[in-house]
Amino acid sequence: MKRHIFSMATAAIVALAFIGCEDLVKDDIDAEYNRDVNLSAPVVTDVTDASATVSYNADYDTTALVGVYCGVVLSTTEDFAEKIDVAVAPGQVKAVNVAGDTKYYAKSYIVTGAGVKFSEVTTFQTEKAKEFEDKYLFGTYSAYDDGNTEYMYEMEIAWVEGTYNRIKIINWWDGGETVTATVDFEKKQIIVDLEPLIGMQEGYGWWIFYAVDEEGNFLDSENIIGTYDAEGHISFPMYGQYLETIGPYNYGSTDMTKTE
Repeated sequence: MKRHIFSMATAAIVALAFIGCEDLVKDDIDAEYNRDVNLSAPVVTDVTDASATVSYNADYDTTALVGVYCGVVLSTTEDFAEKIDVAVAPGQVKAVNVAGDTKYYAKSYIVTGAGVKFSEVTTFQTEKAKEFEDKYLFGTYSAYDDGNTEYMYEMEIAWVEGTYNRIKIINWWDGGETVTATVDFEKKQIIVDLEPLIGMQEGYGWWIFYAVDEEGNFLDSENIIGTYDAEGHISFPMYGQYLETIGPYNYGSTDMTKTE
């Protein structure tokens, strides 16, 4: 993620709001609309390497107020030359995307007919972006299904860029498709996204895999979970095979051994 995030469209909208609001108020009555505003500095919580939540409070008199635009502005520089504008009302909490390992400056604002009121500046530091721990997972594998080692085919595992725990599983069942999964490094598990599309069966639609319980019941709200080790072995135990035009069809398992 780039350190400096700047939306020209957002900046233009905010700028037009400022100008439009001010144009509505004549110079000789500016004071009438210049209400006192007690505006708190932003409160920033739940800071990670990719997101943070912002909120603030404001007390102001809305009597005969021409217009109010409000929110929080974030920047990686003290002069706010490049900024992220977050449209959020006083008292609300909103999440915003941020870059990892970066110092941010934040200030809340309210636009009235007479101008813009800014709060004091809050600073916060985002966490260092996490790295994918078990990079040995990436590579090419020799795979077989249902214990049948007579038919081997090639699979691949690749990193989902911009994430620290997401992978692509390519060519499962030799179907040529790509499914995605999350890696639990502590448990050494691969948690496949729900309803992965494995391959197209001509005349019958998609083969879709499902988790199953010990009795073999298909579980549409649970993930298929595989296990892996540092020696390059991956195992997906029993999963359900679902054929799009037929429904639950059979069961299967897949084993993978890294080749490069």
